[in-house]
Amino acid sequence: MQKLLTNVSAGDIIISSTDITAKDIPEGDILMENIALTEAVFYILLSLNEPLHGYGIMQNAEKLSNGRVKLAAGTLYGAINTLLEKGWITSAPGDSGDRKKEYVITENGKKAVFAEIERLKELVLNGEKLTGGWNK
Repeated sequence: MQKLLTNVSAGDIIISSTDITAKDIPEGDILMENIALTEAVFYILLSLNEPLHGYGIMQNAEKLSNGRVKLAAGTLYGAINTLLEKGWITSAPGDSGDRKKEYVITENGKKAVFAEIERLKELVLNGEKLTGGWNK
């Protein structure tokens, strides 16, 4: 059995999961098992909870990471193209092709973020369990 994240709401940050088999996944849903996001993609998706253009995404990712993640334009726009292809982000509603194109996260993008959060929680939990006696 694999897990598919459902009932994801960014505003309420609600996560629930259901045990299902691969044949139970409706076409178009994302199987969230074994997906690891790069740090850049994770921060891009987090930044797009509200519509933002590329420069705004760069600034927000840097701010969220306390200056640790600095996205170069090539990295950002390559990731944006990939995320658009996956359907994890879309052009913001009302975007008329302005020079500063805005993007926003989709429901599938939110599912990917929450799946990554769960994956990271598992890593931390296992790391803390297995290193409990080590000096900090």
